[in-house]
Amino acid sequence: MIAESENKPLRVTGKVKWFNQFKGYGFVEVAHVPEDVFLHFSIIDQSGIKRLNNEDVIVCDIAKSDKGYQVTCVVEIVHLNKRETSDKKPEAVNVVMKWFNPAKGFGFAQMPSGEDVFIHSNLLKKHGLTNIEHGHRLVLLVHHTNFGYEALDILNN
Repeated sequence: MIAESENKPLRVTGKVKWFNQFKGYGFVEVAHVPEDVFLHFSIIDQSGIKRLNNEDVIVCDIAKSDKGYQVTCVVEIVHLNKRETSDKKPEAVNVVMKWFNPAKGFGFAQMPSGEDVFIHSNLLKKHGLTNIEHGHRLVLLVHHTNFGYEALDILNN
């Protein structure tokens, strides 16, 4: 067990118990810590990680606060649980932006089939963008994972 009086961050390996992109937070299980460790989206964003999934194994720094243990930095994803679900190569798809929330760092566009495509803020940053308005038409390079469609690149903006 980690000493209760320890206030400085401690580097640990943990497994993402659950993380909800919409709520912007989740929890990590760490051996020898008596409770789940809180993980806020802002910590992931500061770490430059595009996406975190349930069951991912991460190296992170944690610290005890008055509210319990919290992740203060995600160093790396050791094991990523996301996987391709198709043998198809990524493809260019015309989409219409449904919504994007800069504060949350992600949004969704809709393909002609009606299916959603996840778009992370790091992809926008790569192209010098901070937001994409509802109804804006784009061509995205997308691939399918066990979590749905995800944008890999913006081919036009």
